[in-house]
Amino acid sequence: MPEYIYIRQTKKQSCMKLSIPMLFALTVLVSCANRTAVTLKPEDLTQETSITIENNNLKVVFVDNEAMGSRHRAGYNGIAELYHRYQDTTIFVPEYAGFNLEHVFGGDSLVQLFEPRRHPMKLYRREENEIVLHQEATPLSGVESLTTFLVKGPDYIDIVFECIFHNDEFFRHGYAGLFWASYIHKPKDKKIYFKGNAEEQQQTSWLATYSEKHGVNSTHRSLKDNHDFFFADNFNAALASHFSKYRYSGPYYYGRFGNMVLAFLFDSKEIIRFSQSPTGGGPDSPAWDFQYLIPSPKIGKKYSFRARMVYKPFLSEMDITREYQQWKASN
Repeated sequence: MPEYIYIRQTKKQSCMKLSIPMLFALTVLVSCANRTAVTLKPEDLTQETSITIENNNLKVVFVDNEAMGSRHRAGYNGIAELYHRYQDTTIFVPEYAGFNLEHVFGGDSLVQLFEPRRHPMKLYRREENEIVLHQEATPLSGVESLTTFLVKGPDYIDIVFECIFHNDEFFRHGYAGLFWASYIHKPKDKKIYFKGNAEEQQQTSWLATYSEKHGVNSTHRSLKDNHDFFFADNFNAALASHFSKYRYSGPYYYGRFGNMVLAFLFDSKEIIRFSQSPTGGGPDSPAWDFQYLIPSPKIGKKYSFRARMVYKPFLSEMDITREYQQWKASN
């Protein structure tokens, strides 16, 4: 026979008779009702499948991860096409994308290698030149993400990436890793360039790095990156775990596309690693990639980094450094 508790209702000064199980259920209900769900989901915005922005020198086509048109394939997100006034063909492989979120990893072999590609993403326009891409917590890793793209004149795309972790079991080795790819459409020069040095050298200089085979000498860490994150022997996101002998001194790199340059600038406070593949986008199409690593991720806490993509006619290495310094000073 259940026990009962009497709860006084203050307005009518009468008593409500509740069993112990009923009281427990009511307590849970009230507690859940008063708790604000932690989410990055945009509100009061209209969902779209693709959005094109033309601003100053740039034309940018943003996508969710559905197929678009006759060529762009499902599973690729971010920037499907990127044009410049002085370069009328898109820099990215038409079937794929740039600034494309590829992997979420924590050191173990990934059951679903391209989880962010497979779980639905939603695309919204927040302002005339501002786009947001949202993905609810993914089924395996439990990562929710929001990427904000702001197209700014004359040659810039400013980016803020935010994420919240909803599953602590997936990241059992004490860190979280996220990986982005940009598939470059048959450039004559497949290398990426950054300031740094080989591990046995002291003096820094501009380096031209090339990975001769997919998953070989593919990732470049910063001079300050001494983290020894765990990777299982059968870890299958190969680009993330195979390190080169080169270290970068400043958090920015670039690649050449004809007479153009595509540069990636990053917030120096975060752990960013550069990655590359000579054939990621096909036999003649390299992937110019990067990773964002978070030690000891906490459930419900928001993590973020800032980046800028620069797409313009190439002037010099000094000009790329100047672009980074000006961007850093403005933030």
